[in-house]
Amino acid sequence: MNTISLELPPVGVRRIGKDKGENLSASIYHGVSYCDAIRLATFGEELLVIPGSIEVCRWSPVALGLKKPESKFEEGIKPRMEETKGYFIAQLRSFTEDRQPEVVIIRAHPRELRSIFGEREGKGFIDDYHEDLGISALGVLGGRLGFRGFSSILSNRIASALTSWKRFDDFTRKAFKSERVTQLFDEVIRRYFADMSICRNSTVIPILKGAGNVSFFCVGGVSWGKNKPGFMTSGLPYEIFKEVEEKLDYPGKSSKKAV
Repeated sequence: MNTISLELPPVGVRRIGKDKGENLSASIYHGVSYCDAIRLATFGEELLVIPGSIEVCRWSPVALGLKKPESKFEEGIKPRMEETKGYFIAQLRSFTEDRQPEVVIIRAHPRELRSIFGEREGKGFIDDYHEDLGISALGVLGGRLGFRGFSSILSNRIASALTSWKRFDDFTRKAFKSERVTQLFDEVIRRYFADMSICRNSTVIPILKGAGNVSFFCVGGVSWGKNKPGFMTSGLPYEIFKEVEEKLDYPGKSSKKAV
């Protein structure tokens, strides 16, 4: 059996408020973005992302159903989750049989994601958005990137280089609190780059569609989520993840509880 080795542990995501008597002791996240919260969960934190948690990114609260759309810009964020109380995010060892993740987020090199896709022979992955690289890269996984794929990778490499410059990081955190600035950039991003890679593409769509997805990172996924620009992100419904997990090797797998 060929093992697919992952550099980063998968992160589980579950909407809160789904279970009676739910008792969560996780810390409430307050920070720049959902992708930053996923980064922290990758390295062991158990977090709750609730309305008001995300203080800078203007896309993810609407996409995740943590904020009702109130403007033309926000109405244009689609698909989006229905209103929800929030999300519990953590490594898989933090979940139990009674509280399983709904979706598992894997960030990895394209060859690993291609191997996971191949193990399933494409079954259980979405087929709705293959013409829209802003949402899904499944149509080019292992094939020609096209202009939008190439531009996404190039912009992410630039963002990764600039992120180490504190002034740039401070600037983006301040600038993108403004809906006007976000809207101006959104018009460019929708045309040329991937967008909402972890919040919408890797969380919302797999939950709504009940199918897996693979996406290029958006610029925020690299600059705020600190993901490697050469990696991609994916979201798998937990039932699909379980079918490929035995072939995966990742940090912390031996300490994972059976769920």
